[in-house]
Amino acid sequence: MKKILLPLMLCGCSLTALADPAYTIRATELKKKPFNDATTIMALSEKTVVATLQREGGWYQVQVNDSKGWIRMTALRLGDGTTKPGDSGLGSTLQFITTGRSGSSGVTAATGVRGLDAADISNAAPDFKAVDELEALTSELEGASAHAAQAKLKSSKIDYLPTPKSTGSKKSSNSSSPLPWE
Repeated sequence: MKKILLPLMLCGCSLTALADPAYTIRATELKKKPFNDATTIMALSEKTVVATLQREGGWYQVQVNDSKGWIRMTALRLGDGTTKPGDSGLGSTLQFITTGRSGSSGVTAATGVRGLDAADISNAAPDFKAVDELEALTSELEGASAHAAQAKLKSSKIDYLPTPKSTGSKKSSNSSSPLPWE
């Protein structure tokens, strides 16, 4: 009995962890890969129920009926879309005000990602060898001038941008910054 029960428990745990419910908050496209220019598998209408499988950057891999694909995380709302009876939203508002987090899970979604996750950032290390290689590629003014002449490039003088005129806003007289908000 124990031999049968353990695999069933493991399968049940993995299935629930992999298929969290969500729904689309606007019409969107199910993509073959997590890229804007990837092949579109199908169009999804607003409030289409999906099962989220995994997250990669700003994309969620989802399953809709028998189709699997990728949707931008900004087009999804996690959860099944139901609210608890008598929920006025006050609890969610208080949670957001006190913690800066929203939703029943208290998770904050950041959509300004470019393929980096927390592990990438925490494991980042400077590449001193690459910096040394770049430094080796620099040249003195004479070498750069010779290279430009060989490529038949012509020098041209570019003036600095003019100093912006005052917009008439009151600035503190003791501020040394040219920016009005500093």
